[in-house]
Amino acid sequence: MEEAQNSADSEETLNEIVHTIYRKAVSDRSFAATAAKLCDKMALFMVEGTKFRSLLLNMLQRDFTRREELQQTDVECWLGFITFLCEVFGTMRSSAGEPFRVLVCPIYSCLRELLESPEVKEDAVLCCSMELQSTGRLLEEQLPEMMTELLAAVRDKMLCPSESQLTRSLLMEVIELHAHHWSPLEALTTAYYNRTIQKLTA
Repeated sequence: MEEAQNSADSEETLNEIVHTIYRKAVSDRSFAATAAKLCDKMALFMVEGTKFRSLLLNMLQRDFTRREELQQTDVECWLGFITFLCEVFGTMRSSAGEPFRVLVCPIYSCLRELLESPEVKEDAVLCCSMELQSTGRLLEEQLPEMMTELLAAVRDKMLCPSESQLTRSLLMEVIELHAHHWSPLEALTTAYYNRTIQKLTA
């Protein structure tokens, strides 16, 4: 990280650094959490009056506006974008120590779209489930009424007989987590869901 900061001697170079981290995070979902932590460390780094954080938020905004295109042309990139968006929200804080409220509505929109995705149902629901497990509490604290609407959509989908067993199991786990105020489920309950999901994906 120090090497990156030392080499960023112009706004163009800083933009290249942000772009490299961003593209890696979006193309490889397993790197998203690490990338968000890295971005948090570099958030206030500034070159020629331009902050690392501002460039990152601009890239997130750009992909949010073109997410429909991403969904149609590159599903993995679409899922990667949503994963990274949620990780940034869950990890990064403003200079006042607050989460980026500007990301809350876009995240709710993306999670709702994951539930409604007709093409990659199970991958999209898995992504939605995982992000709600990690950021659900924080999202609900920021805009509880939108969480109420999202969970109503989760319940509707879970009760739909045409949905797969895997989809319904993933969504049931989200509902249980919410009932536990987003606290980790008991070990036996978690083990049950893990066994069920493993059977359904075997």
